[in-house]
Amino acid sequence: MKKSLIAAAIAAASLAPVAAVAQDAAATAVAPTVGAKVFGPEGNEVGTVEAVQGDVITVSTGTARAGLPTSAFAMRAKGLTIGMTKAQLEAAVNGAAAQSTEAKDAALVVDAPIKSSDGVVLGTVTKIEGDDVTLTLSDGAAVALKKASIGLTADSSLALGMTAADFAAATQSAAGTAQASADAAAPAGAEAENASTESE
Repeated sequence: MKKSLIAAAIAAASLAPVAAVAQDAAATAVAPTVGAKVFGPEGNEVGTVEAVQGDVITVSTGTARAGLPTSAFAMRAKGLTIGMTKAQLEAAVNGAAAQSTEAKDAALVVDAPIKSSDGVVLGTVTKIEGDDVTLTLSDGAAVALKKASIGLTADSSLALGMTAADFAAATQSAAGTAQASADAAAPAGAEAENASTESE
């Protein structure tokens, strides 16, 4: 599973070590750019800058991805530096991902509401079987979801990574496809029944 962007946990884990790095470094304004290499406190390469969005810098180690605040970076002779080695950063990401998964599993229970990415309650969980989750919508329709498609928001509520409008469009499209399949299958069933009657 691809490591997700876990800004808060990594930021917290990295702030203290970076303070020491920042003290050693000249007070230079840090302006990371996509593709720039990122180094650890001992000068070893940690990864590269994958994205810059406001005050959050996404660093990819190749196997893990972490969102760090610009305050976690210092400019040293070798380049952009953070107060963690590659191994420490990956361990922090993996630990945060495990905690997030545990929290999601604890919240994912029957009768739990699931929201859209824009905060609209889409329905409630009515069944959980392995990795399959059944969501019952307000109109009584049931939608099958995979656990992996459900995330946990900052306020510990369950949510999908799509807006309510996108979810509605997706479920209507799926319902239309299912109806078309049913309509296509109906004549075949009727013909089989007629053939059975004629053979009698």
